[in-house]
Order: sequence, then C-alpha cells, then structure tokens
Amino acid sequence: MNVTDLDKRRNDILEIIVESYISSANPVGSELISRKLRQNLSSATIRHVMGELERDGLLEQPHTSAGRVPTDRGYRLYVDSIMETPHLAPEDIHRLQALIEPEEPDVEQALERVSQAMASLAQQAAFVVMPTIKHSTVRQIELVPLSVRKVLCVLVANDEIVASHVVEIVEPMTRDEAMSLARFINTELVGLPFNDLLGSLERRLLAETDSFYHLIKRSLTILQHALAIEPNERLFLEGTSYVISQPEFSRNPRKAHELLKHLESQEDLLRSLRQDITSEQLRVRIGGEVPWPGFDDCSYVTAPFAIAGAVAGGVGVLGPKRMDYRNLKALVEGMGCCVTDLLARWGVE
Repeated sequence: MNVTDLDKRRNDILEIIVESYISSANPVGSELISRKLRQNLSSATIRHVMGELERDGLLEQPHTSAGRVPTDRGYRLYVDSIMETPHLAPEDIHRLQALIEPEEPDVEQALERVSQAMASLAQQAAFVVMPTIKHSTVRQIELVPLSVRKVLCVLVANDEIVASHVVEIVEPMTRDEAMSLARFINTELVGLPFNDLLGSLERRLLAETDSFYHLIKRSLTILQHALAIEPNERLFLEGTSYVISQPEFSRNPRKAHELLKHLESQEDLLRSLRQDITSEQLRVRIGGEVPWPGFDDCSYVTAPFAIAGAVAGGVGVLGPKRMDYRNLKALVEGMGCCVTDLLARWGVE
C-alpha cells in the first residue's frame, strides 16, 4: 500500500469519528468505524490507526475504556482537508431570501430576521454584525428638546439605519432653536459621511469667519456627544438556548452559566468577529482558536456581507465544537450572499 492509500485510510477513519461524534455526542469505537468504513479492515487495524491519530494529536480518549473523540486539531484537519462543503442550491437560496426580506426595505429589521432565521435553521446560536450609522452618509438629523438641558438627537442614514441618543447640553435650547439648528444641519451636512461630520464642522469652526459660527459650534457639540455614544458595530445574537441545550453544556450547569455570562459581553464578541469579517472570506474558528475567554468548547463559522462592493458586516453561527461544519458552512456562506444581494437590490450604499 502506498503513502496516498495510507493517508486516505487515516482520513476516512478520522472522518467517520468526527461525523459520528457530531451526530451522537458519544465517543466513537472501532466497531462503529468497522460498520461504516467502506474498506475491509480488521478491528485490530482500525484500532492501530486510531492509536496513530491519537499520537498525532488528532484524537483523544476521554476515558480508558471509551472510544475516541476529535481534538481541536482533528476538527481542523477535517474542516480544511477532508470534508466537502456543499453549496446551497438555487431553491435553497430563494427560501432564505423569503425568510429574511421584510415587506418594506428596512436594513435593521432584515438583519434581525437573518439572525433569527439562521438560529432556527442551524439549531445553534446565530449572529449578525451590522454597521452602525457611523459607516453611513447623512440623510437627515432631527433635534427634539426633552428639557432645557436635554436634546434627543435622531440620526438617519441613506441606507435606512436610524440611531437616536439623548444628549445633555450646557446651553439651554428651545424648540424653535432646535428646529433652526436642525434646519442648518440638514442644509449644510446632508450627503456627508457620518465619520466626516465632526471634521467638517471643526474645519469651519477654526476659520472663525463663517457666518454660521454659532450654529456650527452648537451642532459640533451635540453631534460630538451623539456620535461618541454610537458604537462602531452592533451585534444581533439569537438562539443561545440552542447552544446551552447541547450535551456539552446541559450536563455541566457551571459551564453553561459561564458561557451565558460571556455571551452577554458583546464587546468581546465584536472585537474578534470584526477581525474575521474584514478578512473578506468565510472563516471557521475551532475551540482554542476562538479568542474569547470561556469559549474553549465552542466553534463558530462566519462570512462577510458587502455594501457597494465593500465588506460592511458579517453573519455567522456559534455552537459547540461538535457542530455540523459541513452544512453550517454552506448555510453561513449562502446567507452572506443573500444579505449582500438584498442590500444591493434595495440600493443601500
């Protein structure tokens, strides 16, 4: 038998172990492998190969008398080199599109539906990282005095993203003054990227000769506070109960509690997901590769979506390491394409 045949035999056995463990959550023994293996190998030969895979760090034996389970390295080899990832059929893509598209164009509502649909289809936690108003251009800004010292600042972007924040002000403002200020802002600043708003106002303020100096100064103060409150990204997270119900966590309440606690810290999630999404390709992180404390027993699959040809956010699924990587990769990749297509049809820029 040549080297290629030996490698194929190892890979076939590893594939059976990974997929059997994914479906059953029970360690896999040589008898089960013998029944599923297409090659006619003795139990002794199978046990020998399993021993080799264990020595190579691809399998581990949780108990002396138990079968084997994949390690992080075993899952990684399976995902990268062994399993075949199907692509969703056109009819599956159409079904996804029907699930996520609201009756009226609304980016936030659509992305919330994406996370809900993915959680239900995957039976795992699903997430969507979406851009906030900071990544958009100004369509309209409204100012509503709530009291003499508080103003509600409503920011509306061209891509239908809306944000509102209560801003405390030093100088009192009447409703008429708020209307005048909003009129100035909407006349002077509509069409500018939100990220350029403050710089534009600061440059005009430094000139000191602008006839709108007072309005510029008040606008700058309010918008500085409003945009400081607005995060860079938002995270929609659905289906955490699916993860907690998996044997890895349902049998260990302490581990489940720790996972829920860490899931509530969305800034940690966003920091890592941001890096993966900007890579502009589907990514799979497994076990110890997940750079969040408390997620050693989890994996996630994520794919980006684009607005006007540039990566704007991402979709993904998070669950135990014992997840169905084959089908979840296809689902996540397909959903990323659906979101990109939907936003393009709506003309979101």
